[in-house]
Amino acid sequence: MSPTYREVDFVCVHKTIILETIISESIPERLEKQLKYHLGEAVPTHAAYDIHAALKLSEILEAKGYSFQLKDLCPKSMNETQWRAIFLKDGEKFSADDPQSSVAICTAAVDALTNQ
Repeated sequence: MSPTYREVDFVCVHKTIILETIISESIPERLEKQLKYHLGEAVPTHAAYDIHAALKLSEILEAKGYSFQLKDLCPKSMNETQWRAIFLKDGEKFSADDPQSSVAICTAAVDALTNQ
């Protein structure tokens, strides 16, 4: 029995929904899980989603001896955003770029904590 058009259409829609869910949730959720692995409950709530929480995270790393910088890579653009977060410790630089400043901070923090 060959599949009907309706069955094939459902399968495509189903796969698309799953893929969109994985893509839209994966980066911030993965970052927060990795941060909790390294820092435990000290991780500010929603650090990968909220710039204020991400800046609190940078303060936690500064207390561990890291210096921190956040640079706007598109300072003159009215419609584009790109941020670079940098943690430095003992001559090593851990940086990440992202359109969301909180994601850039968390990504660089995970890199620094993983490679310390």
